[in-house]
Amino acid sequence: MIESIIGLANRSNTNHVAAFSLAFWFVLNISTLILNKFIFSTLLFSYPITLTAIHMLICSIGSILVLRVYKLVPLIEINYSEQFSKILLLALLFCSNIVFGNVSLRWVPVSFMQTIKSSVPLFTIVIQILFFKKTFSTKTYLSMIPIVGGVCLASVSEVNFNQAGFLAALIASIITALLAIASGMILDKQMNAVNLLYYMTPPSFIMLLPLAFFTEFQSIKTDWVYYGEAQPALILILSGVIAFLLNIFTFLVIKFTSALTYTVSGNLKVVLSITISVLIFKNEVNFLNGIGCCVAIIGVIWYSQIRYEAGRK
Repeated sequence: MIESIIGLANRSNTNHVAAFSLAFWFVLNISTLILNKFIFSTLLFSYPITLTAIHMLICSIGSILVLRVYKLVPLIEINYSEQFSKILLLALLFCSNIVFGNVSLRWVPVSFMQTIKSSVPLFTIVIQILFFKKTFSTKTYLSMIPIVGGVCLASVSEVNFNQAGFLAALIASIITALLAIASGMILDKQMNAVNLLYYMTPPSFIMLLPLAFFTEFQSIKTDWVYYGEAQPALILILSGVIAFLLNIFTFLVIKFTSALTYTVSGNLKVVLSITISVLIFKNEVNFLNGIGCCVAIIGVIWYSQIRYEAGRK
């Protein structure tokens, strides 16, 4: 499947490939969130570390097939012995981000989790100011006001508020900001989503495996008797495959569309994820919560526009 997708991308009209890639990128992005929430809330598989480890294993195998076996995407070589500590740091941030995101999904609705994740630009700016003495434009600082205000309003008015889920989403947002900053400093600018998976998912899986074994394995063994069938395993594997395909289509979207398209699509994806999750899971969203969510998203869109304009100069 992946071979035919990338082969088609290399032979087809760029506009057609861009539209196809963007459409599937939206579907896979939203499917990842919805399916993971389904696993935790409906399937009652309450093991975020194990789920993340499964994702890392499948993404690791998939990236090896794409880069090494079928050579569908050029492999960007790095000196692994010299870069090991840097790769390990990125892998730690990478898998921690996903673990805390999954922990958050375990306890709070997708809509609330996505609203909290809108705070990533705020943490990115704060970290760069505190540790790297960077300064930003007045517009950038002003764009933080709706983000902070919206997240605060959504948090205090959230009907299904859960402290563990809220803190996990907040930690995931901080780690996302750290990962973006560290990636920009450490990685080659030519590094793409598929190569990132190739280098970061194997150490991520190795780090998560003992943690999952000692904290979740016994409970999973007990719960598996309750399931009594292979369906949960198939859904977990499907979740990992979708996560891998999402990275493939992220690579294609970045390759065949513009930075502006990718930025706008990222903002639209948040809106669609929140809307679809509310329709599927029927979680209650009151007036203030909805206003807070909208204000935070507007802040993120404003910040994205400012960052895009700054990148063009």
